[in-house]
Amino acid sequence: NMATVRNPSIVTILPSSPLQWEKAPPVKEAQMQRKTLKAEARKTLKRHYWLLIIVCLFAAFLSADYGSSPAALNTNMNPNAASQEASRTGESNTGASDSFGLLLQMASGDANGARDRVRDNERTIANQDTVATLGRTRGVLSAVVNSLSTGSFLLSVTDATASIIRSESIAIAILVIVALLVTLTAGLFVTEVFRVVLRRIVLESRTYDKVPLRRFLYPLQTGCWVRMAWVLLVENVYRLLWWCTVVGGIVKTYSYFLVPYIVAENPNISANEAISLSRRMMKGHKWECFVAQLSFLGWYLLSIATFGLSAIFYSNGYNAAFFAEYYVKLRATAKSAGIKGSEWLCDEYLYAKPSPELLNDTYADVVRGAATIYAGGATVSAPTGFAGWMSDWFGITIRQDDRVDAWQQYESDLDSMAKAEDILHGLTYPGRLAPAAMDFRLAKRMNLNPQRSYTVLNLVMMFFIFCFVGWVWEVTLALITEGMFVNRGTLHGPWLPIYGTGGIIILILLKKLRPHPALLFVGTVVLCGCLEYFSSWYLELTHDGQRWWDYTGYFLNLNGRICAEGLLAFGLGGLAIAYLLAPVLDNLLARANRRIMFIVAIVLLVAYVGDNIYSSIVPNTGAGITDYKEPGSSVESQRSISVDGPGNLMHTI
Repeated sequence: NMATVRNPSIVTILPSSPLQWEKAPPVKEAQMQRKTLKAEARKTLKRHYWLLIIVCLFAAFLSADYGSSPAALNTNMNPNAASQEASRTGESNTGASDSFGLLLQMASGDANGARDRVRDNERTIANQDTVATLGRTRGVLSAVVNSLSTGSFLLSVTDATASIIRSESIAIAILVIVALLVTLTAGLFVTEVFRVVLRRIVLESRTYDKVPLRRFLYPLQTGCWVRMAWVLLVENVYRLLWWCTVVGGIVKTYSYFLVPYIVAENPNISANEAISLSRRMMKGHKWECFVAQLSFLGWYLLSIATFGLSAIFYSNGYNAAFFAEYYVKLRATAKSAGIKGSEWLCDEYLYAKPSPELLNDTYADVVRGAATIYAGGATVSAPTGFAGWMSDWFGITIRQDDRVDAWQQYESDLDSMAKAEDILHGLTYPGRLAPAAMDFRLAKRMNLNPQRSYTVLNLVMMFFIFCFVGWVWEVTLALITEGMFVNRGTLHGPWLPIYGTGGIIILILLKKLRPHPALLFVGTVVLCGCLEYFSSWYLELTHDGQRWWDYTGYFLNLNGRICAEGLLAFGLGGLAIAYLLAPVLDNLLARANRRIMFIVAIVLLVAYVGDNIYSSIVPNTGAGITDYKEPGSSVESQRSISVDGPGNLMHTI
């Protein structure tokens, strides 16, 4: 058990007698312990800096932990001045945070007053919408933010429910109950359970070189989400009852301090066992824990002075790593003393890496799968020369090349092996050895290998397919929303080149990011955002200030050329293209007759070039296409077609 303590210097100061552990150590000894634990915490933070910063940031957003530190994150996303007016008048008018207050106001019989408040909020947003970048008058994201912050969404739901059951009072009562249940459920299953996730990630980071991002789904991986939530619910109920005595609440806050750590180590434990074990482990250590928290007072003050930035980028992660070390110290003490319930603390490989032999036995099927993959790699070789460079960096081949296909399939197999190798080499926690086992399987080989290279002919055909699909999407949307046909785009033909251009550059310029979906998402947002911004600027420059789209009034827009919801659509579209659409289309095009497809591609290219030449002389303009006022004026669309609809948001994918 003592071997589970990582730092040998900690072992020398642990008590050896079962009775000694109940007494707080002398002041000097306690200070030495804190220094040792803090030194270890700094090492963990240095080794996993960004991981700990991110997980603590998530905890702050969810108000699971560190809720008082991120002052810099608490900027009100509601730019209306309603809350400021409310502070002057003494009325509650805080948008989304007061939704439950609106329900209570309606339940008390003042439905008209609640509706007046919502209308006041909407008018305030319209009057205060003066910051161009934070536009709140148009777009899907603005509509969502406005409906939540003003309370209009709540009124809509209330009216819809009342129309069904024919009683507004019953509808309000139902919504009050639903709101309470949703709030409690979200608080329990998301906020509270994330306290366990945070501690699990920090505990793994102190022993292992890598902690996979999938550990954020620890409750799902273990299948113990409901059990975790139940343990934390019981803990909170006990603590709430103890707070009725005030002093008891303070004492039990420290008595139950280790419950999330215990659940993080062994989520199979019952609620009463976890609470009782925490209480026994903290006996004689409550004051010590309080002093340890007090030792971070300087960091708390610095956080206030830096508006939460020092906490976000350092002290939150440092604090999390320190108390993980503190738990490990108390765990070793409890195991050494053999206190009742310590047998639940049985995740030994959370604190010490297993032997290679044990890993090979536990993951025997993975080892066999790896051997098969490596054996297959002996029969293929990486393409060389210019063709190899083009396929490696840009995913392009002049024509179908079996050698390139075989090598890239092997690379895809190696990517699926990366996670397995991390486990087999002791770099990542072996989930199969956990008390609540987390299984791992090698990814099955599929016919949608995203690492593939595409032939020039297939890329040309996919360009026109993307262009045509984009045109059909926007024309159909216009037909539905406006009841009229609108030939969207700068050209006269049935294609929107910005769709095709965006799709192809994602496949070519971001080829190296395909093994990393998160990076591909970010890369797509940046690349397509730049493409859309440049396209807007170039068209406006070359057509006497004429605009083909304008996002002025959209939430988080830049000069009306790009906006946040459009960028989000780009990122999601990029993932869909790289991992699904392009591989499926490539498989279908590979079955077509190459000679016929070559002729079709030539005809399309000639028609496309001709359309570009003609459109440069006689551009495609008119209602629903370019009907914007001059940029210098208050830029508003004379018609709403393709401006407020999602078609315009996605026209650059």
